[in-house]
Parts: sequence; structure tokens; C-alpha cells
Amino acid sequence: MTKKEVRKVAKQSIFDGKTKQETFDELVRTSELPPEKLAKIIQKIPTIQARKKYKVLNIILIVHLSLTVLFKMMAGVPIIVANGVKWIPILFLLPIINVLLLIGVATYRPNSHKLVALFTFLGVLQYIGNIFGEPFNPLVLIDFAIFAGLIILGLYLNYNLCPDYSSNEECHQDNRGEYHLRTVIKFDD
Repeated sequence: MTKKEVRKVAKQSIFDGKTKQETFDELVRTSELPPEKLAKIIQKIPTIQARKKYKVLNIILIVHLSLTVLFKMMAGVPIIVANGVKWIPILFLLPIINVLLLIGVATYRPNSHKLVALFTFLGVLQYIGNIFGEPFNPLVLIDFAIFAGLIILGLYLNYNLCPDYSSNEECHQDNRGEYHLRTVIKFDD
């Protein structure tokens, strides 16, 4: 099985209600991927229980991202007013990254929550560079509250929807009676 096929089978297995550990134990026998790579694929698929548990926070993150899309589109309006209607595509180009992140968060794509935090952090750095040396504006606090919400929610949801697995080495006796070290991977569903 290719990596893409393994991801599809793992996703379907988890959607069918199996735990990550059950999915891993099944696929480790049938796929040709090394156990560590297989574990990383399975780790990034949120379980149905995790999706239900963190649904409200995910919706709050979606609303935050939707607001950023709206604000970026509003920022393009003065460009259109100044330069004419031929600049309308700018309205859709400005928020393209935010739209892609919004789609990723809404569909629980792998790493999308982490990417929200990363791109927001990069946006904070750019924003600080733009306002440095300017007189204080109280609206800056609202911007930083939105930034903080996006970063905290993105990292928190990434951590809780896709928790780490543990990997341990243990001694194993094979069919010939010889002892070998093998990696045992455990998910804490």
C-alpha cells in the first residue's frame, strides 16, 4: 500500500469507530510502511470522540478565521475604490491563506491547526514591524487579542485532537528462540 492508501484506510478505520491503537495494530501487519511512519500518519487523524469533545473550540477557531478573512477582504476595498473594478481579484487574493486554513480546520486536515498558529505568529511579527514607532492605538489590543486567540486555539486543538503516541523498545523472542529489540508503539486514545 502506498502512503496515500494507508492514510485513506486509516481515516476510514477511525471514522468507523476504531481507536487509533486498533487501527495501528491492523495496518502495521498489512502496510509496508515502517511502524514509525505509520504511527505519524495515524496520529494526525483526530478520532470521532476527540472531534466531538473539541467541536465547540473548533467552531470558535473557525469563527476567528472567518473574521480574519472578512477583515482582509475589507482591507482590499480601498484598493478597489482607488484603482477601479479591475482590482476586484485582490479581494480574493488577500485572504487566500486564511481561506485555505479555514477549510483545513473545518475538515480536520492534518497539521491545519498547527499551521493556523504558525501563520498567525508570522502575522504578529509582520504586524509588530508595521506598528513599531507609531503612536499607540487602542485598536491594537483587539488585533493582539485575535492573534492570541488564533495561536492559543490552534496549538491547543492540535495538541488535543492529535496527541502524541509513545514509542518504547522491548525485548522480543522470535520463532527461533532468539531475542531481539523491537519498537512498540502505543496510542493513548
